[in-house]
Amino acid sequence: MSFSEEIKAELLEQKIENACCQTILLFTVLKNNGSIEVDWDNNIKIKIRLFSMAYIRLIGSILKKRYGVSLTSIYKIYDNLSKKDYYQCSIDDNDICLKLLDELALKKSLFAETPPPDNLITLLKNPCCAFTFIKSVAASCGYFQNPSKSYHFEIRLQEPFLANIIRMLFKTNLKINLKSHIIRGENTILLYSKSYENLEKLLGYLGTSQTYQKLTNIKIIKEIKNTTNRNVNFETANLQKTASVATTQIQKIKQFMKSDEFNKLPEILIEAAHLRILNPYMSLIELAEHTEPRTNKSTMNNRLRRLLKICDEFVERHKIT
Repeated sequence: MSFSEEIKAELLEQKIENACCQTILLFTVLKNNGSIEVDWDNNIKIKIRLFSMAYIRLIGSILKKRYGVSLTSIYKIYDNLSKKDYYQCSIDDNDICLKLLDELALKKSLFAETPPPDNLITLLKNPCCAFTFIKSVAASCGYFQNPSKSYHFEIRLQEPFLANIIRMLFKTNLKINLKSHIIRGENTILLYSKSYENLEKLLGYLGTSQTYQKLTNIKIIKEIKNTTNRNVNFETANLQKTASVATTQIQKIKQFMKSDEFNKLPEILIEAAHLRILNPYMSLIELAEHTEPRTNKSTMNNRLRRLLKICDEFVERHKIT
């Protein structure tokens, strides 16, 4: 099960008891996932396509309780466009369909670009209805990228009126400013965010505790990996820098060691020369720990600077290239 499917499964486990919230859910599902068929006698049936049987059962239980009607013709279909399985069902009772559309202030053309009815706008002022609306849209039209790859969620809609309502509710209730993009070839409005903070806010608001915890764990693991990579890169860069500097120093020292003047140096400089040649990857601090007696980084640096200055003067005097 994908991260997106896990979130939706958690959402569908939440009960919707209030009649006002049930109205919001039915409106959202019919508007975004419904279609109407009319037969020769002008009788209508409502067909609904949803992504899981759990969603079918939820809608079916509400319709049974409120209208005394059962969903029929339930079967699985494969969508070639999305490459996913869906479940399709229908409401075949003409009178119930007309009553349902009338109560939800929907017309026979469910996808007509008309403003949502006033009763819906009024209900959305209730916190419970606003929550149900956001939840139903997330379940019906939402997609959540696996946070191991990127922090991204999106909502795809075909109606600008609903898109504007969703943007308003996200801004008001969650303090999230959704970005928008129009997919012209599909005539679809894409609302999205690529922010971890926004994804965290949304999952916390929706109450999906399991996926919220999973998101938090993934973030912690990512931060640990990033910190480890930064430290490794830092250490690697330091080692490369140390090795590069040491290579230059060793070349100069080895040239000078071939002369008789090298043995006339003070013991501390001879010791520094041998330590540098034998330990090309050691830092100044590590070299200082190998002196007898042990010294510190500053002293070791001064000794090498004195030694290299003598080496440079030797090369200059003898015109060595």
